[in-house]
Amino acid sequence: MSKNLLAFLKILISVGLAGLLLYLVFRNVDWIEFWNRAKSVDYSWVIASIFLSVVAYVARAYRWNILLEPLGYNLNTSRTTLAVLIGYLANLALPRLGEITRCGVLKRNDNVSMPSAFGSVVTERIVDVFTLFLFIIISLFLESQRLYEFLHDAYKDLNIPYPILAGLVLTMIIGVVTLIIVVRKKDGLKGRFAILLKGFIDGLLSLKDIKRPIGFIVSTLVLWLVYYLMSYIIIFSLPETSHLGPGVGFMLLITGGIALSIPVQSGFGTYHGMIAGMLLLYAVDENTGIFLATLLHTSQIVSVALFGSIALIISLIIRRKKSKEDKLAE
Repeated sequence: MSKNLLAFLKILISVGLAGLLLYLVFRNVDWIEFWNRAKSVDYSWVIASIFLSVVAYVARAYRWNILLEPLGYNLNTSRTTLAVLIGYLANLALPRLGEITRCGVLKRNDNVSMPSAFGSVVTERIVDVFTLFLFIIISLFLESQRLYEFLHDAYKDLNIPYPILAGLVLTMIIGVVTLIIVVRKKDGLKGRFAILLKGFIDGLLSLKDIKRPIGFIVSTLVLWLVYYLMSYIIIFSLPETSHLGPGVGFMLLITGGIALSIPVQSGFGTYHGMIAGMLLLYAVDENTGIFLATLLHTSQIVSVALFGSIALIISLIIRRKKSKEDKLAE
């Protein structure tokens, strides 16, 4: 099977799966109620979330500059911000295309080598995975009572025998211990998993070479704080959810992060279904949950499309100007 055909099939499966998930999520929606609810939205919160996203883009670009510095590149944050925005825009077209695209933008506009740029992006993603995991722990701590009550009510009639429950816990512990042992003995690993694991570890180790660790930590915190606020403030746009507390913001953040990490086209279907399901914890009915998820997801799509398109136009102007300068220098 050719690479082009395989790539096409992957895209087809991703888009098809997104369509199927959207159908499953929205199949029971009362569309008249859905559109009537849209009329009652306070869109000032949605617009605020969209423009707040600019801070997140700049924070990510600034952090990326810090990762590129040890590799010999000292770029202006405005240039990397353009690359980040165009990368997000590319992700709307094809899943996982954004990482390669933003590296290509830096290659064309600022002569940053693709391997160096992509290696820094891998490191950045590793940091994001750890940060998301940290937020998951925080959310479990903040919402532990609510989660316990929800699971207890949902599965109180299941009556899992204690030996089976203890066996499941023991199996999980053994699995974690085994994984740790395998990671510690990574030199004995073979195949693709070994390559992925090596890249993961190398990415973590490369953090010791950054020249501005404080700046890296602060930009990471700002990035995720803005992500949190982007999700949380939108709940105030609906009367049915405006009473929810800060804890729901963490749950929106981690649920959305997990949903968007699933290789489905731009999170269509996965995001809506998972957010609506999570909101059941807060006694938010399914229709309201789906509507809020749609509002959240659409605001992110609009943000990426708007600012990504502006960045693409600016990047094309920069590229054209650079080409003219190169011709004059010949």
